[in-house]
Amino acid sequence: MNLTLQQWLDRIQALHPREIDLGLHRVREVAGRLGITRPALHVITVAGTNGKGSTVAMLDAILRASGLRVGTYTSPHLHVYNERIRIQGHNASDAQLCDAFARIDAAREDLSLTYFEFSTLAGLWLIAEARPDIAVLEIGLGGRLDAVNLVDPDIAIVTSIGLDHMDWLGNTREAIGREKAGIFRSGIPALCGDLEPPDSVIEEASRAGAHLRLQGVDFGFVKHERNWQWWGQDKAGRPLHWDGLPLPALDLLNAATVLQAIQFLPFSVPLAAVHGALDGLVLEGRFEKKADPRHAFEVRVDVAHNPHAAGLLVQKLQEFKQRSGGWGKVHVVLAMMADKDQLGFYKALESAVDFWYIAAFAETRGLRAEAFFGILLGEGGALQGPYDNIAVAYEQACANAGPDDLVLVTGSFVSVADVVRHLDGIRSNPIQPASRH
Repeated sequence: MNLTLQQWLDRIQALHPREIDLGLHRVREVAGRLGITRPALHVITVAGTNGKGSTVAMLDAILRASGLRVGTYTSPHLHVYNERIRIQGHNASDAQLCDAFARIDAAREDLSLTYFEFSTLAGLWLIAEARPDIAVLEIGLGGRLDAVNLVDPDIAIVTSIGLDHMDWLGNTREAIGREKAGIFRSGIPALCGDLEPPDSVIEEASRAGAHLRLQGVDFGFVKHERNWQWWGQDKAGRPLHWDGLPLPALDLLNAATVLQAIQFLPFSVPLAAVHGALDGLVLEGRFEKKADPRHAFEVRVDVAHNPHAAGLLVQKLQEFKQRSGGWGKVHVVLAMMADKDQLGFYKALESAVDFWYIAAFAETRGLRAEAFFGILLGEGGALQGPYDNIAVAYEQACANAGPDDLVLVTGSFVSVADVVRHLDGIRSNPIQPASRH
């Protein structure tokens, strides 16, 4: 079947009757037929409500700086599907993905697979083909029944536990924590980066027989003005401290978890590699600064899309304000998926926001702008909109922003991707009408 990548993506999107159909029996059967239940000699799996992408990025950077060959699987993507599968920091090519999909399609025979199951198997196939020293695999949804969990890891990480995907995982942190801790295995190091983990995480680690290490108990960090200190344990459980570490543009909670995880690897990870990897490390869409050549004010984008992430975003806004000496008003351009907690997100972020621009994007799961506006209308915020196009909402925010203000685009990976695409168009065609400022 000679299909383009987009044709394959359209095909696998339509094959299964349900977009999300949690369970391991289908994907495990096909992975067994393909011989990819173990994509690398060493595997780290990463689950959590927020911080998974940052954790994978830091692990990838540190391990590659140590001279190791690394394959990563993440989701969702920000710009192109190819981002989900990376070998040595490079996206999988269209041809590689098409070949992987064709092999999976043949191997599945009469088994129906979801879009995410196809994606996961493609990731495992291409990583296995590349023969890396280590694979770092991000859990897409939950943990216990997520397709990635067919792989038995050597180290399992749960970054954080918040309220998200409640239709599938439960509506309490205890229930969600239990699902995420389903990636733990007997006899392996299990790390939890949440400073207040639900009891269920500890209970599941004990039930599985995993060796659990907790943020703030077994490892942690101390942040200084220009650097930070990590403290934790070596393989034998002896205290270990690393001082004077460079500050990445990513959360130190996740960085501390990463540094504890690498202590349990059978590889030597030099401290110099950690310094080199973390110094100035950024990840697209995580409070990322973007350039709009028409304006002097600050523009940031962040893929936060649940109340827990909104709370972390408030902290980033406060820290940035302290570092930069403050700014004027904060203008938030917001569009979200229909299955998210829009009101909870708004309430978690509202203390840091002056003006809201409520929008939508062209995505089947996206919440209509009119409906979103209606949800927030009685909350007392300074709302503008609704805007059917997030680029239009962004332009209105720019028109209203003063030179010392901040424009922040958030609410979804799609929100960020749409505005980044809009900004790319402006930079390639700089003759654009500017705002009154």
